[in-house]
Amino acid sequence: MIPESIQKEALKRPATSRASMAAVLFVALFVMVPVSEAGLFEKLKAKRQAKLESLKPKPKPKPRPVHRSSYRDAHGDAYINEELLAIETEADRRIIVDVKRQRAFLVVNDLIAIDSAVSTARRGKYTPRGEYPITEKIRSGKVSTIYHVYMPNWMRLGHSTVGMHTGDLPGYPASAGCIRLPQSVAPILFEHVERGVRVSVVDFWDEQGLKIPYSTPGRDLYAAL
Repeated sequence: MIPESIQKEALKRPATSRASMAAVLFVALFVMVPVSEAGLFEKLKAKRQAKLESLKPKPKPKPRPVHRSSYRDAHGDAYINEELLAIETEADRRIIVDVKRQRAFLVVNDLIAIDSAVSTARRGKYTPRGEYPITEKIRSGKVSTIYHVYMPNWMRLGHSTVGMHTGDLPGYPASAGCIRLPQSVAPILFEHVERGVRVSVVDFWDEQGLKIPYSTPGRDLYAAL
């Protein structure tokens, strides 16, 4: 409070000097405010700022990937010619992914060594077409940075973010872009291809260039190999 004597003195002064006296009273008022009260404004400001910070949406914690012991395979019709894989250890190898038929083929010395169902990109996503070398192989521990799931038997295609790996095969294209392989096939394919092996991702493969026709008359021709 401003002392009564100061207030009376201000009233006695002429109007011309009251303005300057008002300024003096204003300064006197703040000079007489205790330091603790002056700090109250800073405390209120800090409290308000803290409240605003608490109202901001907090980022959701990233889910921890979980190891899985089994993966779905709605097809269960993989063909693996183990004899051919064992004999042709030094032969040229290539992989063809047929998006239309949702199949992948490992071709060894121009013969089908593995024929397996796959699951490529679902609607709204895309599995890139083209020819890519396998540039990275990670048997276990590879985690998707987007979906935070493990991708066993990971094989990267070129310098893209797409690869082949173990995953669920529900019977239709369901991935985010990668090429999912059955749990029964992925480890074998991983074991029998090295970095640098070419992977061709095509809309449809006509199977030209094979020593023995495969789709017709059928895989029985391979029984004796």
